[in-house]
Formats: sequence, C-alpha cells, structure tokens
Amino acid sequence: MAQLSRRQIRSVRSEMQMVFQDPYASLNPRMPVLDLISEPLAAHGWSPRQREMRVRELMERVGLETRYMRRYPHAFSGGQRQRIGIARALALSPSLIVADEPVSALDVSVQAQILNLLQELQADLDLTMLFIAHDLSVVRYLCDEVAVMYKGRLVERAPTEELFGKPQHPYTAMLLNAAPAPDPHAAWMEEDEEVVEAGELTPAGEAGCSFAPRCRFASDRCSEQIPALEIAAPDRPHLAACHNKHEIELKGI
Repeated sequence: MAQLSRRQIRSVRSEMQMVFQDPYASLNPRMPVLDLISEPLAAHGWSPRQREMRVRELMERVGLETRYMRRYPHAFSGGQRQRIGIARALALSPSLIVADEPVSALDVSVQAQILNLLQELQADLDLTMLFIAHDLSVVRYLCDEVAVMYKGRLVERAPTEELFGKPQHPYTAMLLNAAPAPDPHAAWMEEDEEVVEAGELTPAGEAGCSFAPRCRFASDRCSEQIPALEIAAPDRPHLAACHNKHEIELKGI
C-alpha cells in the first residue's frame, strides 16, 4: 500500500474498513447517527438523498430502528453504539473489515448479540474479517483460522479447531492452559507443570526467540536465532515459529 498513488489508495480504502474497540470513543458526539454512518459515503461523493437511503438500509441491517437516525451517540447503549460503528464500517460495502476487540467493552449478554451479528454479516455479505481479541472463547466461536502473536511476531497459525486441539508452540499452549476447558482432564498441562519460568522478558527485535526466557523447552539456538514461521506438520495446514516444534512433547500435541 505504501507504493500506491493517492487515487489508488482512495480506492483501496473503500475496500477496507474498521470497527473499533470503544464504540463511544470512535463516534463523534457532535454528529447524529445519520451523519456518522454516512460520513464515508460523503467522502466518496454520494448525494444527500443517496446517503440517507443507504443509512436507512444499514441501520435495518444491524438491528437499529431508522427513527433514531437523528439522535446523538449519548442517547444509545454500548451495544447500540457498536452497531452504529458496524453500520458505518459497512457503508461502502468493503471486502475486508478489521475488528479490533469489538466486544471487549460490552456486557457479556451484549457481546453475544454483537458476535452473532458479525457472524451473520460475515456469511451474508461474504466478508473477510480480521478479528483481533484476547478472549479465546470469542476467537474460537467466530474465527475460521487463528494466528497467535507474541511481542509483535506471529508464532503460530492454523485452522481454529486444529490450533485449539493441537497447539504447536509453547506460548499458544500457555494461553490455552490459562483458560482451561470445564473438563479438568482437558488441560494442556498437569497441575504441577508450568510453561512459564522465571526470567527476564526479551525486548522485541533482539536476536533469538523473544519467548525463550519464559519457555522451559528453550535451547541455545532459541536465544541466538529467530525461528521462522514454518509448517509444523506435513499433513496439516499448521504453521509454528519454534525451533523445537518437532522435538518438544507438550501434552495434547
């Protein structure tokens, strides 16, 4: 994208939109819903009449009553504000939506409603969604594929059930062990085992694997060379950035 001209970047931007974490902070409190949702349309030359028709369509699509289109953000609940943000993101019919922790600021019951809405939109509109989250249960519910990051680097990537069923990186196993399944026998480690060990955290960008100081499987090579994201198992679409992925034996792998 850095190589595109201003005209090209304008076209590309219409294909990519974002839903932010805080639905209230992402909405201008001085603008009514009609203007908030139609702002991208105005930037791309839509007429006032076209904008209002599109806003009505979008509000109905995300479960908001059109009679509220002239109200301001403070008059809505957190879940309704996030629906406004989703409607705004859909205004230009993008092919990609980046959703940055879109339900973390909402109550649990409202989270479920927004997740169901996102799932419906993804299926009905054939959307590609990059969903960023720390809540593993939410990730497992919504995502087809999961990429795990540690200090700005991808350490594992796989289809969702593959990754949750057989993690191939110690950090992923640690995350899953921190939020175990209701079945105590499904934990990734025994109670007396630990993935995290004492040691200073390695700043991102230094030589070697940044997780090595916390990994009980680390070898000398781990502190000297950054592992590449490579196929972890020849017969599965599973990538992991770990020098010892073929040697270590985490429970469940």
